[in-house]
Amino acid sequence: MVKIISTLALLAALFASSSAFTVLPSQKAAVTASSSTEVSMGLFDFFSDEAKEKREAKRQREIEEQERLQKAIMERRRNPDLMEEYEANVQYRRELKMQDKFDEASEVDLYKRADDETLLDGTTGSQAEK
Repeated sequence: MVKIISTLALLAALFASSSAFTVLPSQKAAVTASSSTEVSMGLFDFFSDEAKEKREAKRQREIEEQERLQKAIMERRRNPDLMEEYEANVQYRRELKMQDKFDEASEVDLYKRADDETLLDGTTGSQAEK
């Protein structure tokens, strides 16, 4: 019986000193005082009109770039001189990679004339970037 009473007294002392599940008013006041009225929710900004316009503009730029690259590839396939130049560049890039010069190899431009191609909407690559 004494053992039960001493255990209950010990538990009561522990619960009395514990503040794990209590809210202190001073902390809550500090949190509300530092908050602002500006709402910045990055997740919901995705649905704004401005974000949609940015995504659509980015998508359109990607389409235009892919179109320019495709036209450059088609032109290169029709012109034997351009194809020969392309194959020489590819071979040079492969040799650089075999020598572990990956930075120099990534600088080899295989699409030199892609910016001069006319897009389906009639603009050239240099006009589309303006």
